Amino acid sequence: MIRLPALVLCLAVALPAAAQQTTPTEPNAVPDTATETAPDPRANPIIQQMQIFVDAYNSADATAIAALYTPDAALLPPQSAPLVGPEAIAAHYAAAFENGASNLRAEVQEIRQHGDTAAVEIGETLVDLGDRTIRGRYIHVWQLTPDTGWQLSRDFYHVLAVGTPE
Repeated sequence: MIRLPALVLCLAVALPAAAQQTTPTEPNAVPDTATETAPDPRANPIIQQMQIFVDAYNSADATAIAALYTPDAALLPPQSAPLVGPEAIAAHYAAAFENGASNLRAEVQEIRQHGDTAAVEIGETLVDLGDRTIRGRYIHVWQLTPDTGWQLSRDFYHVLAVGTPE
């Protein structure tokens, strides 16, 4: 499940005036929802994609996770070489699941659209690994593709702390 903090920034940056006036019914628009209350996640296609990511992770479905990435995507895990392409990314997640990673919780903290076809998302996660919980932070670069909508182009994450499960 995606949790949204009390203040979620989702800003349209450097968009043409027509693009800034998008409505939530436009499937690829990342609406401007800079408010003091959490936006409706159904109105934001990136939050929808993150929910798909969380659901796939919690089902231990590495293939479904990899399908969220562009063909030339790069995953930048901590203390590791970049993993390029969905096959390498799927292998990374499959190995994590084999090692006991489960129960992903994600909190989207900020999404900023850059131009018509790119957005950057920042968030934090909790993942259970055996008797430990790993708290992490991530930056996602999303790319709007003509055929598949918003997909991950770059994914960087790092570990903030390791503790007992919450």
